[in-house]
Amino acid sequence: MSEDSLHLRVDALTSQSRRFKLLIGEFFRTEFRRIRPKWGPYRVEIVIERTPNSPKHDVDNVAKAVLDALSGVVFHDDSQVEILHVEKRDGERARVRVTAAPLKTPEAA
Repeated sequence: MSEDSLHLRVDALTSQSRRFKLLIGEFFRTEFRRIRPKWGPYRVEIVIERTPNSPKHDVDNVAKAVLDALSGVVFHDDSQVEILHVEKRDGERARVRVTAAPLKTPEAA
C-alpha cells in the first residue's frame, strides 16, 4: 500500500484463470483483513511478465481474474474501474504486477 494505491506483485503464473483468481483472493483474505473496499472510480494497471517457458495467457482472462480478486477488497465492484491497462512483456521470471489506484476527481484535487 502506498497512500491510496495498491501495488501487488504475484510471482506466479498459471494458465488457469480460476486458479489465479483463488491465489490472489487468498492472499487478500490473509494479508489485508483490515482493508475496507472503497467507492469511486479506479485505475488499474496489470503487467504480465513472461519467460519463454511461461504458459500461454489471454490478457483478458488475467485481467478478469485480477479484477474479480480485487473486488470486495480494494473496490466494491469491478464496474468502478474506469481505466484498465493490461500488457504482456518479457521478464526475468513469470509474474503479474498490479497497481490499483482511485482516480482523482475534481472535488478531491
